Amino acid sequence: MRFIVISGGDEVAIMKVSEALVAEGALSLYVAKNPDSGVAIRILWEVSSFNEPREARMEDEVERACA
Repeated sequence: MRFIVISGGDEVAIMKVSEALVAEGALSLYVAKNPDSGVAIRILWEVSSFNEPREARMEDEVERACA
């Protein structure tokens, strides 16, 4: 994972796909064990929504390969 400082002093984290999947899995496990953690649920939702476009691209590639 890399952090990049952008204008205004904010930081952006850039992760490899494998790192993002590990983070999503860890968050899923945490939320399963701590269902009352609103912050963890929100973070999991955010992380999962970032992965949706990648998953859609992967599904499109599989469909093209199988066609």
